[in-house]
Amino acid sequence: ISPAEFITAAERFGMAPRLDRWIVKTALTRFGHVMASGRLALNINLSAQTLSDPGLWTFVDTVIEATKVPHCALVFEITETAAVTNFEAAERFVRSARERSCRVSLDDFGAGLSSFEYLRRFPVDSIKINGSFVEHMTANRFDREIVTAINGIAKSLGYSVVAEKIEKQDALEMLQDMGVEFGQGFLLHKPEPIEAVVARALGQAKASGTGAA
Repeated sequence: ISPAEFITAAERFGMAPRLDRWIVKTALTRFGHVMASGRLALNINLSAQTLSDPGLWTFVDTVIEATKVPHCALVFEITETAAVTNFEAAERFVRSARERSCRVSLDDFGAGLSSFEYLRRFPVDSIKINGSFVEHMTANRFDREIVTAINGIAKSLGYSVVAEKIEKQDALEMLQDMGVEFGQGFLLHKPEPIEAVVARALGQAKASGTGAA
């Protein structure tokens, strides 16, 4: 089921924090042993409502302690929309995450008017360039210049850069020429159940002779 089909409803009825907590607990409980082995890191998207949850970090700390997941294997993604909804809460969340050595990624970067203000205020680890700039960048000079600018500024500040919505080979090649390090999109890989990702990670570990958890 696409997130577009249920996220809006969850937020409308104030259930997003409950949903996000379920995702964190379920993912770490089921796959914490693989994360602890260093073969898997999980990125978890958080709702704006969740960022304002005063008990969130107490909950996350408890789950991490119970599952023995290394903090660096957990990456929280927050969108510009979530950050601008409650700037102060988002700033507190990012700083709390960094204090624990959890990583933070700023998702859909470039979509809002305050994008670069976030970079100044939030000590994030990576940014994900909004796919609306990436998908037509080979034919649209404006989009291409935006991607170039974001990549240059982010790298100069020490952030990793991820390009979203890579669906064509020429776009991939252009991004590689720009020095963009990471990407996501149907050209590279289509969404699949996490169980398949974990099975492949364990299978590759066996093939390399490192064993499996």
